[in-house]
Amino acid sequence: MDHPITVDSDACTRCGICIEICPMGIIAQDGPDDLPGLVPGGAAVCSRCGHCEAVCPAGAVSARYPACGPQHLPGGSAAIAPADLAAYLRARRTVRRYREECVDRETVEALLDVVRFAPSGMNGQPVHWLVVHDPAEVRRLAGLAIAWMREASRAGHPMADLFGVLVRTWDAGVDQICRGAPHLVIAHADAKNPMAYTDSIIALTWLEVAAPSFGLGTCWAGFFQMAASASPALAEALGLPEGHAPQYAMALGYPAYRFPRVPGREPVRVTWR
Repeated sequence: MDHPITVDSDACTRCGICIEICPMGIIAQDGPDDLPGLVPGGAAVCSRCGHCEAVCPAGAVSARYPACGPQHLPGGSAAIAPADLAAYLRARRTVRRYREECVDRETVEALLDVVRFAPSGMNGQPVHWLVVHDPAEVRRLAGLAIAWMREASRAGHPMADLFGVLVRTWDAGVDQICRGAPHLVIAHADAKNPMAYTDSIIALTWLEVAAPSFGLGTCWAGFFQMAASASPALAEALGLPEGHAPQYAMALGYPAYRFPRVPGREPVRVTWR
């Protein structure tokens, strides 16, 4: 098996930071003057997280990663003032009214390029994306979700009363499935991956948090996800790769309204031990 990392013997200062930072504990050096390297069998369990490469002060470590190498942070850090970050996060709102204007594909791609750095279990990076960019297709898929709810209600689904409300509002011209958003983003992954759902939720949370910096708003499409997980017709319409399952969906677009204030929330509940 190829070694996932290499160390430049001339550049390496033998500081040992790569050894301390490795989450798998598979980098070691025989003595303080020896070059760090993988322990026997280390290549088989390396998660390719790239931390050794990213942290090395001398830039002596190279991680073999098929997609791309490390990116240098401007100024050497990505620090942001706590007050600035708090203001940004508190201003985030779930968006349920959107402008008709579409978001260009380049903007969506730039957003997803940020999201691909979201953490995942063992750096597995299992999340794939389906971006439904055509508003008419978003509407069609939402209609398939409503069709499933009609049938589920007749069959005595535990949420039949709520489904009935959603169906009636849809029939009245109000979309509470995708909230009238022009776009829908669906995270999907191998259905057999036990971490797929958690990793997808983490990635979608990153998308939700990053979206306002692009001038965009989002809404967690829970009703759509329920239907996508249960409706064969909707699953077929999504056309996901064989063996993949939708993990969760999120509406995306330009917000119709601006929120000049932050609504109240319950005080933090914490137990110290």
